[in-house]
Amino acid sequence: MNRRELAATLSRAGLREYQIQGVHEPDRLPEAFPYLRGEAGRWVVGICERGAYTPIRDFLEEDTACRFFQSLMRHATPPPPPTGILDEEAPGLLARMERWGRAAWAEYRRARRRSGGGGSGPAGPHPGDQR
Repeated sequence: MNRRELAATLSRAGLREYQIQGVHEPDRLPEAFPYLRGEAGRWVVGICERGAYTPIRDFLEEDTACRFFQSLMRHATPPPPPTGILDEEAPGLLARMERWGRAAWAEYRRARRRSGGGGSGPAGPHPGDQR
């Protein structure tokens, strides 16, 4: 297996957040992502986190590195979320979150008034606040 074959396999599996030198870059740079690249005549597999590349393992052969990377990606990918559950709960959950946000802001203003710090809080009201 070479880097292009690996990228095609990962793409078919729906994986996008990884870097394979000269073949695939993430659509957007996530905070952390796995990478495969050539360095000093070897193939290095590692994790890039906030721009810092940390090698996990290196290999002499591209095929071995690609197979290791594929295995890493297959086992590190979380299962998809359950379907349907969140869709049914979302409207009620959003309404509850808005009520909790308004209640939290109201409690914050009351506490500020009690402590003598004024009641306005940080600049501007909470977006869902209705005074």
